[in-house]
Amino acid sequence: MDFPFSRITKVYGDFNIIKRPSKLTEEEKLEVLKKLFSKEADLFSTDPEVQGKIRARLDWIEGYKYMESRLDTLKALAEELRREFKYVIWCGMGGSALFPLVLTEIFGPLDGYPQLKVLDTNDPQHILEVDNLPLEEVCFVFASKSGTTLETLSHLRYFWEKLKGACSKPGKHVLVLTDPGSPLEALALKENFRRVIHHPPHVGGRYAALTEVGFLAGALLGIDLNKALYYAKEMYSACEPQIPWSYNLAGNLAEFLTESYILGQDKVTFIVDPLLRPFALWLEQLIAESLGKNFSGIVPIVGESPGSPTVYSTDRCFIYLALRGRERLYQRLISDLMEEGFRVKRLILEDRYEIFGEAYRFMIATALTGYFIGVNPFDEPDVVLSKKKTSEILEKFKKEGDFGLEFYVDEESGLGFYYGNTLGLEYPKLSAALKKLFQDFAPWIFVGFLAYLPYEAETEDLIRDMRTLVRERKNCATVFGFGPRYLHSTGQLFKGGPPLSRYIMITRKGRLESQIVPNEGYTFWDQQFAQAYGDFQALVEREKPVLWIHLFKEDYKEDLKVFKELLNKALA
Repeated sequence: MDFPFSRITKVYGDFNIIKRPSKLTEEEKLEVLKKLFSKEADLFSTDPEVQGKIRARLDWIEGYKYMESRLDTLKALAEELRREFKYVIWCGMGGSALFPLVLTEIFGPLDGYPQLKVLDTNDPQHILEVDNLPLEEVCFVFASKSGTTLETLSHLRYFWEKLKGACSKPGKHVLVLTDPGSPLEALALKENFRRVIHHPPHVGGRYAALTEVGFLAGALLGIDLNKALYYAKEMYSACEPQIPWSYNLAGNLAEFLTESYILGQDKVTFIVDPLLRPFALWLEQLIAESLGKNFSGIVPIVGESPGSPTVYSTDRCFIYLALRGRERLYQRLISDLMEEGFRVKRLILEDRYEIFGEAYRFMIATALTGYFIGVNPFDEPDVVLSKKKTSEILEKFKKEGDFGLEFYVDEESGLGFYYGNTLGLEYPKLSAALKKLFQDFAPWIFVGFLAYLPYEAETEDLIRDMRTLVRERKNCATVFGFGPRYLHSTGQLFKGGPPLSRYIMITRKGRLESQIVPNEGYTFWDQQFAQAYGDFQALVEREKPVLWIHLFKEDYKEDLKVFKELLNKALA
């Protein structure tokens, strides 16, 4: 299967022909790997300015070496905090939050360690959950590499005011993780926060799992940091350039991803042991944000319900990720897929601590794949578009107290909806809009569900059901992201990746007047709504068909069920 952008990509003015690893000699492939380990930025661009930016992001290649001398300090800090606090709230977005979330959900806190909750959302419900904790027993970690992340700074301003009202020494309750010299560090020093922990400045956010981002979170949970580092070290040794290519674990994975992409199988579908499912969220960000750009790239498919081979189109390849002893969980499906000719990569982990090693393998493999398919895996050029539009919308709201947006209301269901010129709809009717979204549909189009809703299992189940409906009726891949989380992970792919994609965005009513962000004049819900509106505009500007659904009921899940039925009818 051929796609218009699958053979050649435009990179900073240079047209780079895809390098097919299967056509290269072993020496040529190992030379590429050697250059990556030597941090040679010219692998990815011929532009000196771009090379400088890439070079400033490559220290993650040192893998386990960076953390060896830092473990004892993190352990001591965690021991100190466990004696004082019952809860740790980790506030961050994207690369500053996803790996801590993975560790929280896969390991959980050991006995005697605080409950660690990752707050990577501005949803009013989750802000309220933190509000209801006894703040004198809460420690906050505010993590932002740049020190300028909108949501994280809003969390800090809001909870800092709460802490000052509830605690005699509020600064003792706050740690920040940020680049040296960032605005967040300056604020921490001014307000006398408990600790400033430096993010390694020459490591990009999504490549930071094996830095303080992952190991501080691990220390706070009480997990065995030495064991975690051991697996990272073992994987480093298995990926070094002196390892023959056919045995090199990162090279092997990069070749699988690249060859699949060249064959038109650009939808890398993860089938994952439920005990490892959170890890797939981190992998999704790494691949989507690194390889989805220049109207091209690889699309990670995470969280779909497994189906029979008949529901998958020929644009799929598969990665099967499971723990040893549980690999038979989906073995029948994997066998059926292989019998039908689908490419499948099996990754069986002996121990859940091996995710620290797999994180390193996937980072190296992703960088190599970026080289082979001709994209720079260390930038995110299209993310700024949504940020810019969100900023403009919030400024307008602060001045006028209104977003200047009015939803159409479907008479039968009571659902709100909105659409742009990319939908090509003549009359504003929801049933017609849904049918239009799925007209002229080819199996290699992927459909994204973007939900600015609370993180709740029932919500995920409802949207997973919708994804299954779309996949089985249209034989296409589907993706899902909670907003604003996806803006910091897969959002780059949606704006800058393969052009053949369509989106359903979902928001709800939920403004709480008590949740005004200090010095901003808007609530967390206003911020979230502005982000949805900004991303809607960005998708439309990039000529992506997108339908926006707004849920008016207090119990938004009831409206979500109604929408699921409408979707079912439209696809029938």
